[in-house]
Amino acid sequence: MITDTDVLVIGGGPGGSTAATCLAQGGLRVTLVEREAFPRFHIGESLLPANIPLLERLGVMDRVKEAGFITKYGAYIHDQETDLSYTFMFRPGKPWPPWAFEVPRAQFDGVLLDHAAAQPGVTLCQPAQVENVAFDADGVNAEIRDAAGSRTLRARFLVDASGRDGFLASRQGRREPIPGLGKVALFAHFRGARRWPGKEEGNIRLYVFEDGWFWWIPFRGDVTSVGCVLHARAAREREGSVEALYEEMLGRCRAVAEGLGGAERITPVHTAANFSYRTSPVVGDRFVCVGDSVVFIDPIFSTGVFVAMQSAELASAEILRAFRDNRFAARRFGGYVRRIQRGIRPFTRFINRYYEPAFLEVLLRPRPNLRHPRQRDRAPRRRRLPAHAVAHADVARHLLLAGTHQYLAPPLARPAGGVEALLVNANQMRSHLMKVAPWGDRRSNQGHP
Repeated sequence: MITDTDVLVIGGGPGGSTAATCLAQGGLRVTLVEREAFPRFHIGESLLPANIPLLERLGVMDRVKEAGFITKYGAYIHDQETDLSYTFMFRPGKPWPPWAFEVPRAQFDGVLLDHAAAQPGVTLCQPAQVENVAFDADGVNAEIRDAAGSRTLRARFLVDASGRDGFLASRQGRREPIPGLGKVALFAHFRGARRWPGKEEGNIRLYVFEDGWFWWIPFRGDVTSVGCVLHARAAREREGSVEALYEEMLGRCRAVAEGLGGAERITPVHTAANFSYRTSPVVGDRFVCVGDSVVFIDPIFSTGVFVAMQSAELASAEILRAFRDNRFAARRFGGYVRRIQRGIRPFTRFINRYYEPAFLEVLLRPRPNLRHPRQRDRAPRRRRLPAHAVAHADVARHLLLAGTHQYLAPPLARPAGGVEALLVNANQMRSHLMKVAPWGDRRSNQGHP
């Protein structure tokens, strides 16, 4: 049967753009469909150091640098109840640099999408919407609607990078909330908020208070993203508008209120509910889901963009192998699913602990002021804390200092397109990505908590 494209990618965010770029550089024809016109507002504005090698492998790093995003060297966390605070600066000497970027997603996503669309073999449909899909043994038929009307596109494979919309999950799967992480986010951009000097200017700042926590993400110039993460139950118990709830929370967190003194809100207050979830199935005959279409967890570790892009790169390696072998059954993508699950598990565990007071106190209090519960009681004035809190906080501190616990090998060399490139790229990418922790081979995690 004649096909219009090899791979249909639904969604032009970081996951979709990464998948389209990798697959096109592997020699496939890709049709990328994005529903919204860019630029568009989106959260997930703080990158991790591990994003940097990934951007280099995609060949988009020069464009990202030209965009002039502010540099992030670490993170600051403050707990209002105990008045404890700590600044984590990313450690040098890792396979990634000790810095990352704070990015307005309206601009950053546009850079990635433009780069993907410039790849030979990529066709961008934007704004356009995939309304329905029908799979068969040889591929998928997709009904696409844009300003010119509706048409049917034939592809051999589909990548769902539709994000929180969960295109396939909403039609033939399911979405389940992650227990204990039922949160709601309220967020907006401000002009004229407080700035800190030197390297601290670009650091993300997290302010914990009784009802939840705030993120504080500075951008180049004079704009700052300020978001509040609340338990969904707390949000439901309050009456009034979203703006009123947001303003109330701003007033309850003293540090944030002081930092916004004299600042002007320049966007509406946006919301995101059902904040943490996982979907199933993640793979099927002739389809794979990536990024937020698979899972989303609490944003405390700034993992959103990284997970979207890394999962897309991992999926692309498996898809290239599938085209080489001409086998597209769901079971051949089982390794991809297992690596994603292993990669997300540590973050989910530590995020659950983050909301425990003992864990947060250990995380923020300098080690000389603490002792492990198993140590002999030679300093009665030092507080005894649960062993699990000490252990989990130590690992979480390592994650913050390292920027992530994922090991990334040097950039891959990608040969020119064609069938030979498909074979070389698939084997090379798989060999490299199997080493990637946390979703790679378990042996590669030794020494990397």
